[in-house]
Amino acid sequence: YYHKAEKLAGEIKDEELVADCQNNKGTVYEQLKEYDKALATYKKALDVYTRKNITSKISMALSNIAIVYKYQKNYKGSLEYNRRALELSAKTGDKWMMSATYNNMGNLYGQMGDYKNAVVYCGKALEIAKQINAIEIIESIYDSLSEAAAKAGDYKSAYTYHKNYSDANSKFINIESAKQLSELNVKFETERKQKLIQEQQFEISRRNYWLYGALIALVLISAVGYLVIRNNKYKQDKRIQAEIQKQHRIATRSLFEGEQNERIRIARDLHDSIGQMLSVIKMNVSVIPESKVTLNTLKLVDSTIAEVRNISRNLIPEELYFGLFRALEDMCEKINSSNITQVSINVPGDVREHQFEKSNELSIYRIVQEVLNNMVKHSQASLINLDVTRQGNSFNLAIKDNGKGFDTDMIDKSKGLGWKNIAARVNMLDGKMEVRSEKLIGTQIEIVIPGA
Repeated sequence: YYHKAEKLAGEIKDEELVADCQNNKGTVYEQLKEYDKALATYKKALDVYTRKNITSKISMALSNIAIVYKYQKNYKGSLEYNRRALELSAKTGDKWMMSATYNNMGNLYGQMGDYKNAVVYCGKALEIAKQINAIEIIESIYDSLSEAAAKAGDYKSAYTYHKNYSDANSKFINIESAKQLSELNVKFETERKQKLIQEQQFEISRRNYWLYGALIALVLISAVGYLVIRNNKYKQDKRIQAEIQKQHRIATRSLFEGEQNERIRIARDLHDSIGQMLSVIKMNVSVIPESKVTLNTLKLVDSTIAEVRNISRNLIPEELYFGLFRALEDMCEKINSSNITQVSINVPGDVREHQFEKSNELSIYRIVQEVLNNMVKHSQASLINLDVTRQGNSFNLAIKDNGKGFDTDMIDKSKGLGWKNIAARVNMLDGKMEVRSEKLIGTQIEIVIPGA
């Protein structure tokens, strides 16, 4: 269709329309990954826009060429065209194009492994995008920053940027949904009016049967073409969403695994290195003749040793060294000692013998800890049952209380990190979680973790 449109535009000698068709053809070639053809058509369009001095479209064509060069890994060429697009859009005051081009350059530096420049250019893009409330660019900027940070090994920043990306993505989807609804309403009214006009035309032209048949055939062909394009776009959108979800899971898993490994390392360093050094200091001080200073020093060393142990225990519970289920039982015993809420844990023998990966043990421990903490703090329950079972290769957790219950719709609206951390850890383990709750009856949480 773009070929036909270009031919018709040429026949009426509309050079700008010809260039527009070429630019659109370049976009199609780019999506088909036929990058050489995309470059050729983009450059033809650029020549026309430059000759006719259409600055807004010159910037667009320069940016399109830069993107294709990036896909071809011609980073030098991509930087050159991006800079030209940036310079022109700055002269014309086109802030949208300036923001988009800064973002393209930030993404490009990220692919080149230059994390520092990636952050600098994405930061410039973000500043302008926020000024003009360009949600679609803000979303892309945070995605570029998250990807660059992950490649640089800065998983903490990657997580923060990805969270910002998710927030911007949700806002963008809401805006797009409202826009699509408005477009559908306009389309509906347009089609309704068109149908009325067609009926009137049919009444007027009913004796011209063959002409009407030709019009119907044209409408049918257009409808089929529209359905084919729409179906292809739907499939492409599904593939993109699946890839986004996959990358999100990978990033989340990497962040949590990195966090857990770092916790284990720090805990070991505190216990094996700093703890031992403090013990040696205590021994050395204890042989000094007793005085007020030495006694105060010994008390300070004892307090420091206790604090180091507390920090180490918070990073990775000592009970986990004796196995996951012993750690869970110890957790339940500590809750029971308060004599407010009693926790009953049931672990069959075949499950107890199972050997878990250390990283999975810590994740499961934190999941149960967060759930029990929520129930103890908020449910007003007197009894909590924790049942651990296996079904095939799946590891099942069922946690039930007799508390006041709550509206489960509030989970997604919660601003706290508790439920978000639980869901993130379950997703990291490729697990599934179901929450059921009834007011004045209680809450039941079931978690299934495959291949734990």
